[in-house]
Amino acid sequence: MSGMGTAEVTLLEDGRACFAVPAKNAKRDPAARIQAMSVVDDADQSGRKMWAPRLWEMQGGGLPVSSLSCIAYGQTLEGVPASPALELAENRAYYVSLNVRPSDRSDPTRGYYAKFCVLGRGAERRIKLIAENSPGWDSGSCQ
Repeated sequence: MSGMGTAEVTLLEDGRACFAVPAKNAKRDPAARIQAMSVVDDADQSGRKMWAPRLWEMQGGGLPVSSLSCIAYGQTLEGVPASPALELAENRAYYVSLNVRPSDRSDPTRGYYAKFCVLGRGAERRIKLIAENSPGWDSGSCQ
Protein backbone atom coordinates (compact mmCIF):
# COMPACT_ATOMS: atom_id res chain seq x y z
CA MET A 1 0.00 0.00 0.00
CA SER A 2 1.25 3.50 -0.77
CA GLY A 3 0.62 7.01 0.53
CA MET A 4 -1.68 7.87 -2.38
CA GLY A 5 -4.53 6.09 -4.11
CA THR A 6 -6.72 6.76 -7.12
CA ALA A 7 -9.92 8.74 -6.49
CA GLU A 8 -13.19 7.75 -8.12
CA VAL A 9 -14.76 10.31 -10.45
CA THR A 10 -18.30 9.70 -11.67
CA LEU A 11 -21.07 11.71 -13.30
CA LEU A 12 -24.35 12.42 -11.52
CA GLU A 13 -27.70 12.54 -13.32
CA ASP A 14 -27.65 16.35 -13.07
CA GLY A 15 -24.38 16.43 -15.06
CA ARG A 16 -22.04 17.28 -12.17
CA ALA A 17 -18.82 15.40 -11.52
CA CYS A 18 -18.74 13.52 -8.22
CA PHE A 19 -15.62 12.49 -6.28
CA ALA A 20 -15.04 9.67 -3.81
CA VAL A 21 -12.61 7.45 -1.99
CA PRO A 22 -12.89 4.03 -3.68
CA ALA A 23 -15.52 1.83 -1.99
CA LYS A 24 -13.03 -0.90 -1.01
CA ASN A 25 -10.88 1.69 0.79
CA ALA A 26 -13.88 3.32 2.48
CA LYS A 27 -15.06 -0.11 3.63
CA ARG A 28 -11.60 -0.93 5.01
CA ASP A 29 -11.52 2.27 7.11
CA PRO A 30 -15.05 3.75 7.35
CA ALA A 31 -14.00 6.19 10.10
CA ALA A 32 -11.34 7.83 7.90
CA ARG A 33 -12.09 11.49 7.22
CA ILE A 34 -11.69 13.55 4.07
CA GLN A 35 -10.03 16.68 5.45
CA ALA A 36 -9.42 18.62 2.26
CA MET A 37 -10.43 18.49 -1.35
CA SER A 38 -9.59 20.54 -4.40
CA VAL A 39 -10.31 20.52 -8.10
CA VAL A 40 -7.79 22.42 -10.22
CA ASP A 41 -7.56 23.24 -13.91
CA ASP A 42 -4.81 20.86 -15.03
CA ALA A 43 -4.41 22.59 -18.41
CA ASP A 44 -3.70 25.95 -16.73
CA GLN A 45 -0.01 26.19 -15.76
CA SER A 46 -0.93 28.33 -12.75
CA GLY A 47 -3.01 25.48 -11.30
CA ARG A 48 -6.16 27.60 -11.07
CA LYS A 49 -8.46 26.26 -8.34
CA MET A 50 -11.93 25.52 -9.64
CA TRP A 51 -13.39 24.49 -6.26
CA ALA A 52 -11.92 23.75 -2.85
CA PRO A 53 -14.27 23.18 0.10
CA ARG A 54 -12.47 23.55 3.45
CA LEU A 55 -13.57 20.22 4.91
CA TRP A 56 -11.13 20.43 7.84
CA GLU A 57 -13.38 23.15 9.29
CA MET A 58 -16.24 20.67 9.75
CA GLN A 59 -17.11 19.44 13.20
CA GLY A 60 -14.94 16.35 13.73
CA GLY A 61 -12.22 17.65 11.44
CA GLY A 62 -13.49 16.33 8.13
CA LEU A 63 -16.10 14.31 6.34
CA PRO A 64 -16.26 10.59 7.26
CA VAL A 65 -15.81 8.48 4.13
CA SER A 66 -18.62 6.19 5.31
CA SER A 67 -21.15 9.05 5.33
CA LEU A 68 -21.35 9.58 1.59
CA SER A 69 -21.18 7.88 -1.75
CA CYS A 70 -19.42 10.87 -3.33
CA ILE A 71 -18.97 14.63 -3.04
CA ALA A 72 -20.71 16.39 -5.92
CA TYR A 73 -18.81 19.19 -7.62
CA GLY A 74 -19.96 22.48 -6.09
CA GLN A 75 -22.01 20.74 -3.39
CA THR A 76 -22.78 22.92 -0.38
CA LEU A 77 -21.88 21.09 2.81
CA GLU A 78 -23.23 22.35 6.13
CA GLY A 79 -20.58 24.17 8.13
CA VAL A 80 -18.02 24.06 5.32
CA PRO A 81 -16.82 27.31 3.78
CA ALA A 82 -16.03 27.13 0.08
CA SER A 83 -15.71 29.56 -2.75
CA PRO A 84 -18.32 29.11 -5.48
CA ALA A 85 -17.42 26.34 -7.90
CA LEU A 86 -16.28 27.60 -11.30
CA GLU A 87 -17.84 25.92 -14.31
CA LEU A 88 -15.95 22.90 -15.62
CA ALA A 89 -15.36 23.41 -19.34
CA GLU A 90 -15.90 20.68 -21.87
CA ASN A 91 -12.76 18.96 -23.25
CA ARG A 92 -10.49 20.39 -20.56
CA ALA A 93 -8.37 18.39 -18.10
CA TYR A 94 -8.86 18.72 -14.34
CA TYR A 95 -7.05 17.28 -11.32
CA VAL A 96 -8.90 16.33 -8.14
CA SER A 97 -7.27 15.54 -4.82
CA LEU A 98 -8.84 14.25 -1.62
CA ASN A 99 -6.67 14.46 1.51
CA VAL A 100 -7.63 11.81 4.04
CA ARG A 101 -6.89 11.24 7.71
CA PRO A 102 -7.15 7.48 8.32
CA SER A 103 -8.47 6.25 11.67
CA ASP A 104 -6.16 3.23 11.41
CA ARG A 105 -2.60 4.45 11.95
CA SER A 106 -1.24 1.38 10.14
CA ASP A 107 -2.88 2.59 6.90
CA PRO A 108 -0.35 4.78 5.06
CA THR A 109 -2.89 6.10 2.53
CA ARG A 110 -3.17 9.85 3.05
CA GLY A 111 -4.87 10.90 -0.12
CA TYR A 112 -6.52 10.04 -3.41
CA TYR A 113 -6.19 11.80 -6.73
CA ALA A 114 -7.33 11.57 -10.34
CA LYS A 115 -7.22 13.52 -13.58
CA PHE A 116 -10.35 13.73 -15.68
CA CYS A 117 -12.15 15.55 -18.47
CA VAL A 118 -15.81 16.38 -18.91
CA LEU A 119 -16.91 15.48 -22.43
CA GLY A 120 -20.16 16.12 -24.27
CA ARG A 121 -23.26 18.08 -23.33
CA GLY A 122 -26.68 17.24 -21.97
CA ALA A 123 -27.53 13.55 -22.26
CA GLU A 124 -24.17 12.96 -24.01
CA ARG A 125 -22.15 14.35 -21.09
CA ARG A 126 -19.62 11.92 -19.60
CA ILE A 127 -16.43 11.75 -17.56
CA LYS A 128 -13.20 10.54 -19.13
CA LEU A 129 -10.48 9.53 -16.69
CA ILE A 130 -6.90 10.24 -17.74
CA ALA A 131 -4.57 7.33 -17.04
CA GLU A 132 -1.24 8.11 -15.37
CA ASN A 133 0.64 6.37 -18.17
CA SER A 134 -1.13 8.30 -20.95
CA PRO A 135 0.28 11.35 -22.78
CA GLY A 136 -2.60 13.43 -21.41
CA TRP A 137 -1.41 12.95 -17.82
CA ASP A 138 1.65 15.19 -18.25
CA SER A 139 0.27 17.49 -20.92
CA GLY A 140 -2.99 18.37 -19.14
CA SER A 141 -4.99 17.36 -22.21
CA CYS A 142 -7.99 15.11 -22.75
CA GLN A 143 -6.26 13.08 -25.49
